[in-house]
Amino acid sequence: MSGRNGSLARRSSRVSLRVPLRIFEPGTNKRFTIGDAYAVKVSLWGGLVALQGPINRGQKLLLVNEATGESAESHVVYMGAANPNRKLIGVEFLQSTPNFWGLNFPPPISRRSSPADSPHPHAN
Repeated sequence: MSGRNGSLARRSSRVSLRVPLRIFEPGTNKRFTIGDAYAVKVSLWGGLVALQGPINRGQKLLLVNEATGESAESHVVYMGAANPNRKLIGVEFLQSTPNFWGLNFPPPISRRSSPADSPHPHAN
């Protein structure tokens, strides 16, 4: 969804929230060797996750919220700069999972028309 000046608009608000996670490979019981994985920013559609371990862009992951027990399949859509202790990755849920983070997100704000979008009342 395009926003002002061609930038991408967010589909929902983001919330800074530390959520402890367990991360698995979907369809298996194989747990990644990721110590201390947690979300740092969350939205209705996914989140920004801090973790250790080998992860690739496009990789599918099964996230389990340790606080709620909810699980959600996702894929990696963003790879942040890695540092020696941790890397940040962006994940997007594969299907709607509104209860995963244990929050109620407000509905997306519809784009209001600006004065430039509406016809001028005195134009011929």
